[in-house]
This record gives sequence, C-alpha cells and structure tokens, in this order.
Amino acid sequence: MSDARSEGKKLFTDLQTSLKDAQDAFTGLAAEQKRQCETIRDAAEKASRTAVEASEAFAVSKPRLMIWTALCAALLVSGGWLAAFWVGRHDGWAAGHVAGRQEALTAHAAASWANTASGKMAKQLDDLGNLQPLATCNVPGFSIQKGEKGVRWCVVAGTDGQFHGWAMP
Repeated sequence: MSDARSEGKKLFTDLQTSLKDAQDAFTGLAAEQKRQCETIRDAAEKASRTAVEASEAFAVSKPRLMIWTALCAALLVSGGWLAAFWVGRHDGWAAGHVAGRQEALTAHAAASWANTASGKMAKQLDDLGNLQPLATCNVPGFSIQKGEKGVRWCVVAGTDGQFHGWAMP
C-alpha cells in the first residue's frame, strides 16, 4: 500500500505543480493581455489626438487654402484672357496688314495708270469737267443701250445708220 500511497502522493504533487504552473501561465497571460489592452488603448488615444489635431489644422488652414485656390483660379483666367488677347491682336494685325497691302497695291496700280497716256487724257477730261458725263453717258445725243450678256453701252446713232459708242462701267 505504500506504493499506492506514494504514487497517489506523487500524482497529487504533480497535479499541484501542474495547477501552479497553469495558474502562473494564466497569470502571465492575464498580465500580457492587460499590457496589450493598454497598448491598444494608448494607440487609440494617440489616433484620437492625431485626428483632433488634424481636424484643427485643417480648420485653421482651410481659409488659407481657399485663398490660394482663388488666386490660382484668377491667375488661370487672367492667363487665358492674355492668351486670347495676344492671339486676337496678332490675327487682327495680320488681317490689317493684308488689307493695307492690298489697298497699297491698288493705289499703286491706280497711280501707275494715271501716269500712262490714257490716265493723262482722263485727267485732262476731268479738269475740263467732261469725264463724269462721259462715264455716266450724260452727253447730249447719246443713250444707254443693253448689249449682249447684259453689258451696258453708251451709244449714238452715226450718219451711216450704225451705232457707235463704248461699254460703260
């Protein structure tokens, strides 16, 4: 019986040791869980403080951000206006240059014609006051007749029975 008793005692001691080890393990686990809960609580508090600070920073910087946004928008619009003005001015300048060049060529051609024999004769007729009546067919005995293709003619009946005259402008 002493064997059974010593074995029972040994089993009881082993059980007691196992229970103590389990109690120590649970105590360690409880302490670890408590540390983890504190770490999580500290992290949550830090995240909450960071969120509050970020929200306060945004609230402070929002007016400044709006001012910068408005300034950038104004610069973009002004830049667009300047570009449109420059393009329009350049196109207008080019169109004016083309029109002025064409007018100068026309004036040059008219001046060149005025120096020909026909131009000099027209000038003399104008000086006498006869150029306008000839151009408008307002000469006694002459009349305006329509010819082929709708061309108007200033004509007079000749002594030979035929009409003589010129095409009118």
